[in-house]
Amino acid sequence: MQKALPLLPIVNLSSAISSGEIVAFNVCSDEVIYIVLALKPLDYRTEGFAKTTPDTSQSYRILGFQEDRLILDTNIAEEKFNIHDIQPLPTKELLLVCARSHYKSLNDFEKNGRIYSSDGEFSREILLGDGIQSVQVTSDGIIWTSFFDEGVFGNFGWKEPVGSSGLVAWDSLGNKIYDFQPTYGLGTICDCYALNVASDKDVWLYYYTEFPLVHLHHQKIQSVWSMPISGSDSFAVSGNRVLFRGGYDEQDTYHLFSLKNNGKVNLLKKLQFADQAGQKIIAERVVGRGSSLYILSNRLVYRINVPMIESSLSL
Repeated sequence: MQKALPLLPIVNLSSAISSGEIVAFNVCSDEVIYIVLALKPLDYRTEGFAKTTPDTSQSYRILGFQEDRLILDTNIAEEKFNIHDIQPLPTKELLLVCARSHYKSLNDFEKNGRIYSSDGEFSREILLGDGIQSVQVTSDGIIWTSFFDEGVFGNFGWKEPVGSSGLVAWDSLGNKIYDFQPTYGLGTICDCYALNVASDKDVWLYYYTEFPLVHLHHQKIQSVWSMPISGSDSFAVSGNRVLFRGGYDEQDTYHLFSLKNNGKVNLLKKLQFADQAGQKIIAERVVGRGSSLYILSNRLVYRINVPMIESSLSL
């Protein structure tokens, strides 16, 4: 492996965070970085199983960063759900998401999309389904949710899972407006490992079992590539270049590929990244949004932009 490329952080969270535990990290369509801190002791699991609601309600602090500038600092008190993800809505509201939802009966199920005003006042709740892997919202308010295997095949009482297609789009009121339907000889989604909502029109996904990279344009499959990498959890895409994080065996190695018109790909470079001390960056959380990967590591946020990587490598 070649020498790791040095990266400078774009955000240092240490000065803004004095207490609490990070439970969500995401990036929105205009590149604002969102952090959710749980301010009370976590109660997320019991006997190895996920809990949707803690025994006592949780308090959260929401931070938003535009580059290194703190532009949002909101507290949310007495939230009854455990929160795993966050996205803003264009109505100046915040969508907090619990990844799990219990189904008890036709009229009794957990609505795990929790919508708050930007000043922390609860507004409404919507159902987004059990087994959510990731959430990304477009600038015009379409909510995209991808699902892991339990959300596809059913658990927590869901015999007909909301996320059975593996990828769903919703409006801001919680009305389902799209379910993924494979064409081009694709298999169905068993587990959507990575999602990148690159624009209001373009959505990219990568899923188990065959791990294709699929490009949706206006909610229709535009192109498909057979990726020679398995188990990646995030990617960034720009033109005919795509940067994948790791895989099952090399989580902190990054692979830059060229996408060909025939559905094939070429590996251009394998990369690792180093911090200011020259140490390899070990990612705690990674988000792919458009042409960039955002890495959270030791309360520092790094951004890797595909065109910048190409330029630095003279590809």
